[in-house]
Amino acid sequence: MAANAPFPAADHPMMKPPFRRKKPMQVLALGMSRTGTLSLYTALNELGYNCYHMTECCLDFRNDSLLYWNKAIDVKRRGYGRELKRRHFDLMLWRYDAVTDFPCTLFVEELMDVYPDAKIILTTRDLESWVSSMQHSLYAILRMKRLKLLALFDWKYTRPVLKLIRSALTIWTDGVPKDPDHLIAGYVAHKAHVRGAALQRKREVFEFSVKDGWRPLCDFLGKEVPTKPFPRVNEGSFIAQYLKLMFWKRVVELGAPILVAACVSWVMNGVFWWWVLPM
Repeated sequence: MAANAPFPAADHPMMKPPFRRKKPMQVLALGMSRTGTLSLYTALNELGYNCYHMTECCLDFRNDSLLYWNKAIDVKRRGYGRELKRRHFDLMLWRYDAVTDFPCTLFVEELMDVYPDAKIILTTRDLESWVSSMQHSLYAILRMKRLKLLALFDWKYTRPVLKLIRSALTIWTDGVPKDPDHLIAGYVAHKAHVRGAALQRKREVFEFSVKDGWRPLCDFLGKEVPTKPFPRVNEGSFIAQYLKLMFWKRVVELGAPILVAACVSWVMNGVFWWWVLPM
C-alpha cells in the first residue's frame, strides 16, 4: 500500500457489531465518487469524525462488508419484499459517524431516513475532469484482466469488489455503463436526486468542492479550522494503483496455504521414501 495512503495499511480485524450503535451518525457526504470523496474522508477524520469510504469497505471485507453492501443493492434494485432499515446499514457502519463515497452514495434516501439528524454534504466537481477521473479509476479497475482472473478464485474480496463497482456504474448510468453520455447524465441526475431528497425531508444540503478548503466546511460543521493545509489526496489513478497492490496481497494470501501444503507434501514424500528405501 502506498506510504501516503490516508487510510489504515492493514485490513480491519473480525469484529462483532454491538446491539446498538454507540455514537450517532453525524455526517452524510452523498456526492458521487471522484468528486473529492477521499480528500473529504481525510478531512473529516482530521476534524475528529470516524469516516466511512469505499476504502474502508474494502479493508473491512473480513467482516463481510462487501457481501452486505452487495445484498443491500440487490434488495434496493429488486425489492425481494424487504425494506432496508437502520439495522441493515449499521451492520457496515456501526462504528462510523460520517460517510462519503460509494457504496453509501447509492442509498441517498435510505440513509437520510435512517440517520435523520446527520448533516448532509454534496461534493461537486467540474464535469469534464470528473469524467476523466472516472475513466482512470473505476473504469480502469474493471479493465484489469488480472482482477477478472483473480475474481474466479477470490470470492471473499475481489469478486464482490468488482460486483460492487459494476453495480454502481450500472445504477449511475441507468443501465448503460459504457456510454459516456449516460455517465454524464447520471452525474447530473445524482446531484438533483440528493437535492430533491433533502428538500422533501426539509433537510439542508451543503454543496462543497474540495478546492474551497477548510473554512466553508468547518463553518457548516461547527468545527475549528485546522492549522494544517486541507488534504489533497486521490490524485490521478490512485485508486486503480491501490487495487493493483490489493491484487498481489490477495494472491499471496490465497496462494500461501497452497504453497505450505505443497511444501509439507514434498517433505512428507521425501521422509516416506527415505524410510522405505533400503540403506
